[in-house]
Amino acid sequence: MGRLWHCLAQGEYGQLRDCPLFESDFMQVTWSGEVASRVTVGIAATSPLLPLPDLMLLARPVPAFPPDTEELQLFGLLPLSCIRLSLHSHRCHQLRARLATGRTFYLQLLAPPRHLQRLFACWIRLLFLLRDPGGCPPGPPSPQGLPGAVRDPQDPSGDREEPGEAVPAPQ
Repeated sequence: MGRLWHCLAQGEYGQLRDCPLFESDFMQVTWSGEVASRVTVGIAATSPLLPLPDLMLLARPVPAFPPDTEELQLFGLLPLSCIRLSLHSHRCHQLRARLATGRTFYLQLLAPPRHLQRLFACWIRLLFLLRDPGGCPPGPPSPQGLPGAVRDPQDPSGDREEPGEAVPAPQ
């Protein structure tokens, strides 16, 4: 049970308290990788009857009492039907979220170094699951193995997709 789950278990978010939730801390970054802010992202299924998650939750850290602690403040509940999640950079552990409005933001996974690869592989599997409800690949895919991935001429490593290519969320 992560910090976002604890945030939901308190106060006005009682309806989301029992939702299955996959959450991680990310640094919101610009397309080029400059740091913007820290955010906790959760992907949840609002009903146990749903075959796939249907909601993205966004929370930011806020100072709490005692002074050395932090709490999370939920600032976004977005239906996954309005978001396209995709891989932005495998090497930098970055995801891209494109809203139905066209606004795009980039998320770089924050995790202890010993857990970073495994946790990012879980996020990649989730992207595939959301894109193809029929199943999930057996292991983390290589960036070149992503269907529709196009080499970005500005990225010498070739592990970024073209801005127009994205993993669509379920309809």
